[in-house]
Amino acid sequence: MAPGPLDPFRRKLDHERAQAAHRGNRISAQPAHSARGSHPVTRLLSPCLLVASAHDPLGRRVVELLLRRDEAEVIATSRQPVHLVDLAARGARIRGADPDDAASLDAAFTGAHRLLLLPGAADGSWSRRRQLQAMIDAAARVGVRTVVYAAQIEVFDPSLMTVARECETVAQACEARNLALSVLRVSWPMERLFPRIILALRCGKWFSSAPQGRLPYVAGEDVARTAAAVLRADPVPPGELAITGPQALTAEALVNSINIIFGASIDLVPVSEEALALHLQVSGFPKSTLREALIIEEVSKRGLAPFSDGVIEQMTGQPPRSIEAVLVEHRLDLLLSTSTPRL
Repeated sequence: MAPGPLDPFRRKLDHERAQAAHRGNRISAQPAHSARGSHPVTRLLSPCLLVASAHDPLGRRVVELLLRRDEAEVIATSRQPVHLVDLAARGARIRGADPDDAASLDAAFTGAHRLLLLPGAADGSWSRRRQLQAMIDAAARVGVRTVVYAAQIEVFDPSLMTVARECETVAQACEARNLALSVLRVSWPMERLFPRIILALRCGKWFSSAPQGRLPYVAGEDVARTAAAVLRADPVPPGELAITGPQALTAEALVNSINIIFGASIDLVPVSEEALALHLQVSGFPKSTLREALIIEEVSKRGLAPFSDGVIEQMTGQPPRSIEAVLVEHRLDLLLSTSTPRL
């Protein structure tokens, strides 16, 4: 696995992680009796799992997967818990959590043993690091013992990210509070390509500033299933885990897959970064989506994304889905979207 920003802390954290993980993964036990009644046995109680940012699609899906287990006790938090009412009906405990309000975080996190921090958990444009710090502080205060942090790929190159060194912030905060930490290095979700795929189906061209760059795009469902599996694992695997698709794709391979699934004849057009930005801008892309597209190109060009090491299959029992499988699943929706006037 390629070096990540947690490497400077690894040696120092190994012993502490092992101790904290042991405490966090075996929350409490009750004496019971064996079938014959002659020897007491230990029954482990399931830890209470908390998903921050459960209002976004990834967080919501993780909660749904966790609730499939009858024994799971799940807390789902959001700034606006009214959006989580349907999850409450399925058995989740929903709570309001404002990452800028320490008292709100303490109340929301109380009772949890493990915390999943997804990218949307910190929502401040300039204060995300401070919010992450505050959430980990609150988690430590109320007894959370294990943190699972899902980091997006741009976090692993300071020159690309607007959120500076988020992963280091999380690692240092967990180290200072003796919390076990597992970091999911999530590659770019395939579904984030959908706006560009719709545009390419309309105009017959895929513009790329990095035609030879590669990215191991990952299906959003695989990310959710793996995050849920890691959070409920016994023990939670420490360190960094690369959550990626089955193979790294070039722009040419991506376009070929699109053409096969849709019966299209899209051409790959190498362009400069400026020309790509202009093309997306005049095509109606909002600034955030345009920025994502440029980051994808730059990350693929530099080869910064992690590559698959079998984590998805190891944690879920199923191999990661291919880009073709995801396109087949969403084929009709994507074709219908090509008829809309703007993205």
